[in-house]
Amino acid sequence: MNNINYVNLGKKIKSTRKERGYTQEKLAEICDISTGFLGHIERGTRKLSLDTLFCIATVLNVSIDYLLIDSANKSDNFLEQMDSVARSLNPSAYNSFRKTVKILAEHIDEM
Repeated sequence: MNNINYVNLGKKIKSTRKERGYTQEKLAEICDISTGFLGHIERGTRKLSLDTLFCIATVLNVSIDYLLIDSANKSDNFLEQMDSVARSLNPSAYNSFRKTVKILAEHIDEM
């Protein structure tokens, strides 16, 4: 069974690549694939290996889940909002943020 929507995956890769300031050429070079193949990935006309997906996610500094999860409205996705906030913090603030969220999650039933 094939449940991956490669068109949506490709759109997510393309938009994230552009947000991060990478050209197709640079991302393809880093992930050791051709620019043409990356173009096919972004259009959803070719399937990519797990290794290639992992490389793209790593270079773009996002999780594989982020690339695979289809969301109709980015601003309504709580986890994406939290991820965006966390990525904007310096390392010290990020650690405090992460610890705070963890503590809240552990005690959510008490609230």
